[in-house]
Amino acid sequence: EEIEENNIRIYQFPECDSDEDEDFVEMNKDLKESLPFAVIGSNTFIVKEGNRVIGRQYPWGVVEVENPEHSDFGKLRNMLIRTHMQDLKEVTRDVHYENFRSQKL
Repeated sequence: EEIEENNIRIYQFPECDSDEDEDFVEMNKDLKESLPFAVIGSNTFIVKEGNRVIGRQYPWGVVEVENPEHSDFGKLRNMLIRTHMQDLKEVTRDVHYENFRSQKL
């Protein structure tokens, strides 16, 4: 709601075709429902329960980048690299580059 109220433009997931794989359709639906993503970033390794994890140490505990209960980083990475890369490239070329190009002409 706040995103729309403040006219913030975000990536619009393409609609799935009727012949798409059921797993892809379900994953796409899950990604749409996850918007906006809550992402935690860190480049620090923390030792938690004997395991090294990438995360942030706070007085109240550790926040892990790769833990889906703490962050949507995994969903965002999968979306950007595995499932929607081609669409993102096309949107960048067809929309953003063309807008830039028309402004410079």
